[in-house]
Amino acid sequence: MMNRTAKIYRNENMLDFLKDILKIAFETIIKIGAFFAVGTGGTALVCWYYGMPLGFSILGGILVLGVALAIMSDNSWW
Repeated sequence: MMNRTAKIYRNENMLDFLKDILKIAFETIIKIGAFFAVGTGGTALVCWYYGMPLGFSILGGILVLGVALAIMSDNSWW
């Protein structure tokens, strides 16, 4: 049987593990949201300038998001 100290230590390790996973997930969601926002905003400006419907700006956001996800890796420079 494990003593009380070992149980506390194991629970702390599990909490640290969950904190690390949530931190990575949150950072990834922020990056993805930023890529999509920049792509949509840039395309919205182009659509507005050329008089196209702003609904097409979503396609620019999706395109930028796809390219960003394709080139992202664990050793990214951003």
